[in-house]
Amino acid sequence: MRLFYELDYDELSQWLAAQGQPGYRADQVFEWVYQHRVGSFAELTNIPASLREVLGAEFDLNSPQIVEVVAGGEAIKYLLGYGDGAQIECVNIPMGAYHTFCLSSQVGCGIGCVFCASALGGLQRNLTAGEIIAQALAVARHTGRPRNLVFMGIGEPLLNLDNVAAAIRRFTDSRAVDLSPQRVTISTAGVVPGIHRLADLHLGVELAVSLNASTDQQRAELMPGVARWSLRELTEACQYFTRVSRGQPVTFTYVLMKGINDFFADADRLVGLLRPLRHHLNIIPFNPVEHAEISAPGPSRTAAFVRRLREKGLNVSVRHSKGSNVKAACGQLRQHRNS
Repeated sequence: MRLFYELDYDELSQWLAAQGQPGYRADQVFEWVYQHRVGSFAELTNIPASLREVLGAEFDLNSPQIVEVVAGGEAIKYLLGYGDGAQIECVNIPMGAYHTFCLSSQVGCGIGCVFCASALGGLQRNLTAGEIIAQALAVARHTGRPRNLVFMGIGEPLLNLDNVAAAIRRFTDSRAVDLSPQRVTISTAGVVPGIHRLADLHLGVELAVSLNASTDQQRAELMPGVARWSLRELTEACQYFTRVSRGQPVTFTYVLMKGINDFFADADRLVGLLRPLRHHLNIIPFNPVEHAEISAPGPSRTAAFVRRLREKGLNVSVRHSKGSNVKAACGQLRQHRNS
């Protein structure tokens, strides 16, 4: 059975036309699936029962299944299972009356960052556009409509850009989820060709780059999957993104690790890398990961590092990741049961 979310509006319209249905049926189906977030075609009471039966026989509206929900106050983590046995984790971060969904783009990850649990087990496969959309809607049915979507879960979005871009077009389609593109952020470990492609797609989304190192050698040790591209090539790609996006700044994240990348020399090199760019830098103290013999620097060390950056002109803040108590913070997502 086909996953319904693989169909965009035009494809649904063509399928409905082949069933002899009038053109407005596509609007009706999209509204109830994406805005009312129904979990069954039987709930589409605005269309004939005969069409509901045909839709139900043809398309799957209930994949993925929620396998486990772990709530930790600041975040709610979901383990989701797809029909082929693949599993991913994603996170809802409540923000008052609003929700930010942290989505995964792949099953596993092949970048191999030494400070990230998502790298354990390597890359299994890409998620399709429909599977990415279904992931968000599964969480939305459980918790409410998102205000923001961030591709900061499991996987490297720019190594699955065709599917991620197709999903984003649905998320920002006024007939579907109807989010502003500025409410969507793609985070990359630094896939340089992907940054160029993303810029050329003109999706209007925000770009975040996981930096974590101030030299090419250091970056190769920490993030081997992106070592083929130098920091110079990365910053040039970010300049291209900003130029094509008409001045849109890039957000850089820097996971601060004690005795590894928290020296003033690192801070000074960061200044040299980022000051020429339109940027915002988020410093993220390392979140514990079970396989990594790494720790976060203490508060005073972190404060001194940040102060050094600010004194030299960087636009910087400290971001304390939410959900660490349920292993839902930055770098902690995997694909396994927690109970």
